[in-house]
Amino acid sequence: MAGDSAARFFVDRGMGARLVPDGLRAAGWQLTTMTERYGIKVSEGLADVDWIREASERGEAILTKDARIARVPVEAAVVVNCDAKVFAMTSSRITGPEMLARLLHNQMAIHRWAQRTPPPFVAGVDASRIARLKLARLEV
Repeated sequence: MAGDSAARFFVDRGMGARLVPDGLRAAGWQLTTMTERYGIKVSEGLADVDWIREASERGEAILTKDARIARVPVEAAVVVNCDAKVFAMTSSRITGPEMLARLLHNQMAIHRWAQRTPPPFVAGVDASRIARLKLARLEV
């Protein structure tokens, strides 16, 4: 999965800073964690809209535990306005090992979506597949 044309990912703090990123890197994923980019102290207080915007501007697909990103209007708006590519866990009650297993099980589809699916989108990642999530209605 490595190489110049490989998808690059940004890992939200909810995914953890060690187990999931280390497991994905071992499988050849190119990624940066929130802690690596901003440090622990800054990342704890950083608004979701800010890191979503920056990751999107850098051309990174986002990995997050929080599927609410598609349902909260202000976050859905930044996803749309920044042409974000977001992959979110479909369950918030999931452990690090379970998140890693889901991502690795779906890695070919995730990489294909990250490289070929036009943004914006939020894709839910469950145990067996990924599927586009409906974005919150945006206020104009």
